[in-house]
Amino acid sequence: MSSPNAARSIGLIHSIHPNNEAYFHSLASTSEEIRTMRHNVHDIMCTTCMKTEKDLGQPMRKCGKCHVVWYCSKECQTKHWPKHKPICGEAGIPKLIRSLLSNALLTTVLKGCFVLHYDLLNKSMADAPLMARVDLAVEPADILEFAQMYLEGPLDRKVQGMIQFNGFRAGTSADMLSLTPQRREIWRKTRDEANAKGLRTDQDPVVLVEFGYGDGLNSITSALLIDSKTKMIMKESMAEGFIMTSAITGEVTTLPCNIETSMEFMNMHIRADKKNQLLLRTEMQPFDVQYIRRSATNFFGGPATTLNQKIAREAIYRSIYEMLLTHKTGELTQKTS
Repeated sequence: MSSPNAARSIGLIHSIHPNNEAYFHSLASTSEEIRTMRHNVHDIMCTTCMKTEKDLGQPMRKCGKCHVVWYCSKECQTKHWPKHKPICGEAGIPKLIRSLLSNALLTTVLKGCFVLHYDLLNKSMADAPLMARVDLAVEPADILEFAQMYLEGPLDRKVQGMIQFNGFRAGTSADMLSLTPQRREIWRKTRDEANAKGLRTDQDPVVLVEFGYGDGLNSITSALLIDSKTKMIMKESMAEGFIMTSAITGEVTTLPCNIETSMEFMNMHIRADKKNQLLLRTEMQPFDVQYIRRSATNFFGGPATTLNQKIAREAIYRSIYEMLLTHKTGELTQKTS
């Protein structure tokens, strides 16, 4: 008797455009630039109480296991441990987020998502934070390995992963009103720094981005300044769109600039980085694989929704999504027959 996996053998062809690498290098920050920026992307801040090293007057302490979160005291570390324990050692996702925030191209496109949603080219904003949640996940850098993992199950080997943008959800009025004191402090510090440089609140807003990852309950919040340069770039992008070239036919397609295509552009830029120049690759961990498998098996619930929505809209996943729909349709037919 054939196994279920044998009945669902994958027949995919993955092609890479010959100019892909040259195009990537024309846009990408160097590893040295990212490492330098990563040290400066934030004041080092206590994960629990948000005090900075400047406030404390002495160096922070790192978590001794994962080395990626900071605390001002043993008391703050103990208080935060129940929340941090499930994700401690998650292959340094906070470090990947710092690399992401140190990347000029990616942060500009991410800021552009705020410009698009809140219509910041045409509207002035009050002295209050705007917020959005950005869902991140680590998935195989090789699309064929992703297809195997998503459609068939875990692979019996180590898999190189990369950070990917799965979703962007703007905050509601209720979210703004219920901001924690820690998040308000993150926003206020960045706003004060911008004001000190002569930037105006109504023209150069500061936004909060909550990076969600893992099971969705864990997140890191950062503040981003949207200045006139960002708005100028977005105005050009909205007029020109994103240019995509087919690796198979060479056909050039111009996609409209919106939040969905902005995320697809960022994901493709990260995927094109074969040598980890952007420092956004890492070895996949069991929980990364579990997230992908839950999305394939629990198609319309929980964390599945965000990943499956991305797979449905981004061109590189089209064959995989069609195969999954065919399989799900077959399952539904069997249940109702």
